[in-house]
Amino acid sequence: MERELKLRIAPEDLDRLRQAPLLAHSQVAAAPSKLLISTYFDTPDLAVHGCKASLRVRADGQQRIQTMKLEGVVEAGVSDRDEFEMPVNSDTPDLALLQDAIPADTDCGKLVRDQSIAAQLAAVFVTRINRTAISLHLPPEDEIEVALDEGTVDAQTGSMSLVAVELELKHGEPQALHTAALELLKSVPLRIDHRSKADVGYELLVAEHAEAVKAKPVRIGKGDSTEDAFCAILHNCLDQVHANERGVVSGHDPSCVHQMRVGLRRLRSALDLFAKVIPAYTGLDDELRWIAAELGAARDWEVLAGATLDRAGADGNADELEPVRQACAQNAVDNRKRAAAAVESVRYTRLVLELTLWLGGKKWREGMAAEQRTAIDSPARQIGAKVLASRHRKLIKRGKRLADLDDHRRHRARIAAKKVRYATEFFASLSSKQATQHYVKALTALQDDLGWRNDAVVADQLLRTVSKKSRAAAPGAAFARGYLASRVAADHQALKTVWKRFRRLSPPH
Repeated sequence: MERELKLRIAPEDLDRLRQAPLLAHSQVAAAPSKLLISTYFDTPDLAVHGCKASLRVRADGQQRIQTMKLEGVVEAGVSDRDEFEMPVNSDTPDLALLQDAIPADTDCGKLVRDQSIAAQLAAVFVTRINRTAISLHLPPEDEIEVALDEGTVDAQTGSMSLVAVELELKHGEPQALHTAALELLKSVPLRIDHRSKADVGYELLVAEHAEAVKAKPVRIGKGDSTEDAFCAILHNCLDQVHANERGVVSGHDPSCVHQMRVGLRRLRSALDLFAKVIPAYTGLDDELRWIAAELGAARDWEVLAGATLDRAGADGNADELEPVRQACAQNAVDNRKRAAAAVESVRYTRLVLELTLWLGGKKWREGMAAEQRTAIDSPARQIGAKVLASRHRKLIKRGKRLADLDDHRRHRARIAAKKVRYATEFFASLSSKQATQHYVKALTALQDDLGWRNDAVVADQLLRTVSKKSRAAAPGAAFARGYLASRVAADHQALKTVWKRFRRLSPPH
């Protein structure tokens, strides 16, 4: 199992990194820089890549090392994945050497046993990397190898330069990687790298992009403690956030922005849910608000340019709305670039490293009184039932005469509904499945109605901006605003109906 943290650095900062206090005192342990030439192999239809694996033969002097890496879990830049490495006698891979290591009933296991695959293997790209490896021994017993890499990734379709820092855990606790990265961040700007060298190579070959990833169900055991539930829920939220980072950075799929934003909202809701027993560290919520806001503008313009204007143009006003659509689409693109820059920033890197270190090391336990420790060791089902009941009551209170509320108060009710939804999903595994499904169905109908109404309010504000900046778009923007206002007014009875249906229910338990 390979566990490493990948970071990117600007070429001009590499020398400064070598002088960073954490590395400077370890230079005596640094191996001489050496050239590593790695040739990656695949079939014409990229069968290895299709198994979410990579296969290479690395030339290290006269030695040849074959490595197959399988898909693993990536969390906060740290990849945990199976790696099978062995010497070979030639410059080409020998799949037979992998058969004892990889189970036959897996996709990769079937691949390495398929003789036709072995016959089709050919070089698809090459990495040429000058690597300096520095061994770090950190208290109490952690050992990390810091690799400073400079080189290129070359394929027939193109070439890309590469400068990277890889921190590989040789011995000790995973938190040591984040601790070391935060220390290095004090000396030079570093950014989490969302791509491996193999990822870069395959991106030169095929135009594929990361897909948006939705949240997976949270699994909390019947006997889990409050602290266990907190860790499971936060890891689940962060998995959704991290899974969409690469898609946000590439900028190709607006859905990645939406799903990363949802992950951040779920994360903030979870922290608020547990705040009385496990308070977050100072400044965390401010940083989460910042990155959520950077993503929010892109999402708002995207919704307006797509679904909202589609509704407004459904009655044959598409031509009049086209200048509006173009202006909104351009604003969406501009804000996606801003969102990508935020996710690529040093500030976001620091946030991710600090949050992961706090969560992984359970830093909230430091300085806790005995009474607080007792509270976090209490059964998760107790806090789950208490929180669900509390959030349900708050929604019922804020939703009184819901259809007649002004925009501000209806927005507060919408946020309350969202928090109820997240809490219900977080603790779903501790409740009756049938009761949960019935409750969520009614809550979803309520959220859908409140959601499109909120989109209409946001759209009205954005359309005013469009009118001021574009004379050509002003008539269409005015029409769209009027259309949305009429839709909101016509929805009065429908909102009353879905609210009446929901308020009769009790939260699942």
